[in-house]
Order: sequence, then structure tokens, then C-alpha cells
Amino acid sequence: MNLEECINTVIHYHPEFSYEEVEDLCLDYLSQFKKKTKEESKLKRLKKYLNKEFWLDLFKDELLWTPEYNSYTSTDKPKITPLKSIPKSYFQWKQDNKDYILKLTWFSKQLGKTILFEDAELKIKYWDKIALIGKNWAGKSTLLKVLIWKENIDQWLLEIPKWIKIWFMSQDIFWESKDRLLKDEMLTALPDITAKTNRLDEINELLKTDPANSIELVEEQNELIQRMINNDWYQKYWLQTEILKYFWFTKKQLDLKISQLSWWEQTKVQIAKFLLQEVDLLILDEPTNHLDIEWIMFLQRFCELWQKTLICISHDKKFLNSSFQKIVEISNKKLFEYKWNYDDFIVQKEKNHEIQMKNYVAQQKYLEQQEKFIERFRYKATKASQVQSRIKLLDKMEKIEMPENDITTRNITFKLHERLPNFIMELDELSIWYWSHTLVSLPKKIEITKDMRIWIIWKNWIWKTTLIKTILWEINPLYWWVQIHKNLKIWSYSQALDELDYENTILKEIVWPWISIKDARSLLWSLLIDNEKMDQKIWTLSGWEKAKVALTKMLLSQPQIIIMDEPTNHLDLWSKETIKNMLTEFNWVSIIVSHDRDFLEWTSNLLRVLSNWQMEVYHDLERGFEALEESCWNRE
Repeated sequence: MNLEECINTVIHYHPEFSYEEVEDLCLDYLSQFKKKTKEESKLKRLKKYLNKEFWLDLFKDELLWTPEYNSYTSTDKPKITPLKSIPKSYFQWKQDNKDYILKLTWFSKQLGKTILFEDAELKIKYWDKIALIGKNWAGKSTLLKVLIWKENIDQWLLEIPKWIKIWFMSQDIFWESKDRLLKDEMLTALPDITAKTNRLDEINELLKTDPANSIELVEEQNELIQRMINNDWYQKYWLQTEILKYFWFTKKQLDLKISQLSWWEQTKVQIAKFLLQEVDLLILDEPTNHLDIEWIMFLQRFCELWQKTLICISHDKKFLNSSFQKIVEISNKKLFEYKWNYDDFIVQKEKNHEIQMKNYVAQQKYLEQQEKFIERFRYKATKASQVQSRIKLLDKMEKIEMPENDITTRNITFKLHERLPNFIMELDELSIWYWSHTLVSLPKKIEITKDMRIWIIWKNWIWKTTLIKTILWEINPLYWWVQIHKNLKIWSYSQALDELDYENTILKEIVWPWISIKDARSLLWSLLIDNEKMDQKIWTLSGWEKAKVALTKMLLSQPQIIIMDEPTNHLDLWSKETIKNMLTEFNWVSIIVSHDRDFLEWTSNLLRVLSNWQMEVYHDLERGFEALEESCWNRE
């Protein structure tokens, strides 16, 4: 981009300036350089100067928007980390705030017969980034709805300054109209600015067709232009669509309808919109559930850059550890705050659990002794005063509650006692297809042997479900074949989920001839399914409870090969730890498709990445993960 192109670009985005004014500014800046300075260096320095002054990006490799075409160019993949280029003001508070942004006091909430919260309290400061954790059905989503006034609560219990802008991104994304084009949807982010810009365009047309009212129109035009300049509205209007380049959208996608975008692309549009609206308090409800590995890394980087208030529910340990410095746990109907990341929280929680259990046991022993004394001498006149004194003492004593057993996970080992053959499976020049389109082509020959525990990561546009169905022979491959040892039993997680008998109780569904009722109950208890729930029928269970039953049934069936497609999606952190411990000692062959990095680092020894319609293999998991991160932030 030469000097004239730079000037034209500035004028395009800032019509309040004339060509001569921008040219004078550029020439004045260039005059400071010595004659020996190369023209190339001068132009590069000028671009940086104009970028800063006019909030532009004049470097050709990074510019996705050009005034000549008024649309995205073919530069679809930035070579830099896009988020770093967004002005920092969108991520930071504009003033230093030392008070609390949110106070929740004496909070109690009951759903049906279940008491979720009882006199709970929560205080959040302006710069807090909080991970909200707790078992399934502990009340996490209910609490988030309370914070955005979607659940009934006495108003005086919740204090949030009126000027605070809150954005709640739920697991379900809602749109005013899914038929709206992406570029038009982005212009709704700042509706007042868009309306004023449209009015200026309308005035320009009226001046051409209705000169009789030109005086009034020119006055209105001048007033609008002045307001646009004073408030930087020209830049903000332009940024409504330009911001999409930081989220790796392409030229063609601007003209797509919202309904044509994938779930994770719609998520990115939501993020771009709340950035433009300069939100103060961001609330995320399990944002990583439907994202592929690349976009989990993207969201992780976004949360690291975010310097305002952030509250998030997530079951991804890697994501929690990297992005959040404070944990709020729901336990025993209360809210407990820990000023650490998740790993440090677990260590401290275990210590607190041990201390509370010791104090609880000691108090129970003391109470038992006092009650024995009271019962023994209750009706003895000479001991009456002592008995009354001890009764009053017990009434005033603050009782220590028994801590919930929700930190420690039971180590249950599943081992195959028979000897496996070395050869398990062979994929020979496999091409996977759907509706006559090749989705992915694998290497010439892939052999899977008895020692392999394989972790498969894919990018969302590659159909991993079709890959799994092809391996299971539920779909025929486009070329060649999948060969599995004929004497080996293979079972998939999806198969176990589909074959659940909804009329069976949980216990009846998972018991096999070689499993005792006692062991089955022990296993279910370790997955946080209590004894009462074990005797319920499958149809009464929630989605995540059915997922636990299906996983348990599959593991207890003793197959030699298991294939799992996103097995942790519906599991809370505690259940996930139990399943992880089971599979760590697992001596069968496993093929797991997932984006949960912590889970797979413990349960796998081989990484296969589906990308660009090919499969890459990494025998070193750490090296493979580093390559994934590098490819994510240095896209070619």
C-alpha cells in the first residue's frame, strides 16, 4: 500500500477529513525523517502512525477490509494473534474501581423440594475473574440467572450499580432473526450509531433529489457530522464489521445468514458484539461445550486478555487454570470463595475437608458425651443445675456440619484378565465420505496395536462422527476398508447410550453376571449417584445422569476395544475425575474423540489430529499439543 492508498483508506473511514488535510498530515509526519532514511522504512513508520491516530490497520497482510471493494479480501487467515490487535480499551476498565461490582447477601433459593441455597453470600470486585464450580444440580445455572434477574429474588438481596452493562452468554444462543445477514447483524451491535450513519446517507440522497429543503438538511447534516466526530462514532461504526477480522471470518461469510453459521461461529459473533458494546460484567455458561480445540484456545486467550469482571461455569480444567484466578464453589448450600486457580483450589479444598472432618468428628464425640451426661442426671436434684447449664451450652453451640464428600474420587480399576493379540485394528488407505464428498483421507496404513490408547482431536468442520461410524462399519468407507480382529469385542459410548433400557433401574441396567451388586453400587456412588437414585428408572434421569450410566455400562461390559465420542460433555468435574481414574489404569485399547485436554493427557498415549482433511500423528502428547497451539496462533 503506497502513500496515496493510505490517504484514500483514511478518508474512506473518516469522511470528516478532506484529502488535502490527510495529505498534509502525512507529509508533515514524513518530514521529520532524514534524507538517508529508506522510503520503505518511512512508509512503514507512517502506517503505524496512521493506525494509531485513526484506529486503522494499513498493513496489507493484516488488512481484511479495503475501500475499493468495500468487502473482505481473500486474506482469510491472519498471521498474527488476532485478539492482540483489538484496542485494549475494550478489555479494560476506563477508571480505577476499588469497590464491589456485585453483592449478594442472605440468598436462599429452593426448586421444588430441593434447597439449593440457604443464607449464601457473594461479593465480587470489579477486576475479579471467577470460575463458578459445583456438582451437577448444585445450582450453578440458577445462580447465574439470579445475577441477571431471570430468577425471582428479593431485590434488596442483590446489589449491582445501575450503570453496569451485563452480558450473559448461555449454552443456547438466541437471535432476533436468523435470516439476517452477518454484516447486517453486526450493525445492530451499536444501533444508535448505525441509525445516525444511515440518516447521513439518507440526507446525502435527499440533497440530490430535493434541493428545496437543502438548508434544513445541510444544518442537520453538519450537526450529525460534528457529533460523529466528537464521539468517535465514525470509527465505532466501521469497527462493527471490521472487528470480525479478529475472529477469523472470511469475505464470503459476511453475506451468509446467521442460520448458515455453525454454533461456534455464532458464539464468536456474540463475543464480537458484546466487545463493541463495552460490557462491564461478562457471564459465560459452559462456553467450551461445543467448541473444537482451536476455538477453546481462542476463548482461553480471550479470557486471559479480559481485564473486567468475568464469571464462568466450565468443566474444562485446563481452561479454568489458565483463565481464572478465583474459584467460587457451591457446597452445602453455601458459596465459598478461594483466591487460587483450580489446581490450587483442589489442594486447599482437600486440606479444608480434612480439618473440617476432624473438627466434626471431635464435636460429635463431645456432643455424645454431654448428651449421655444430660440423660443420666436429668432427673437427679443434686445435678439439676449442671444439667441445665450443659443444655444451654449445647443450644448456643454452633454446630459443625459434616463436609460433603465431593473432592476425593474413588480409584476403581478395570483390567482385562485375558491376553490380547498384538494386532487389533487396521485402517488401510481409508477415505471417509458423506453424500459423495470426501471428508478426510487417512495415511496409507494405520495399525492399532494392543498398547495404544488413542486421543483424536479434530476441527469442527471435519466430521468426526462419520469417522467413528466408519470404524464401526455403520457407514461404508469411500475407499478400501477397516479391518478389526475377528475375536475381539468392540463397544462405543454412543452405542451404550442408544441401547439403554429406559424401563430398567440404574442398578439393573449396569449389572453383569461378573459384577456384584455391592461393587456396582460402589461404582455408581463414586460417580455421585446416591443409593436412592440407583433404584430409579432410566427414563427419569437427566441427560448427564444417562451419560454416566452409559459410560459405566460400557466399561463394565468388558470389551477389548472401546470408542468414545466426547464422553465428558455432560459430566461435572468430580464425575470426570472418576472416569479419568478408571481409564488411567485401563489395559484395553481405547480410541477417544474429545477436546478435554486434561482428561486425555491422563488417558491417552498417542495423539491423532484431524486437520485440513488429513490426519497428523504425534507419539509425544506434549509435543503434539504444542504444535496445536502454534498452528492456532500462526495460521498460514
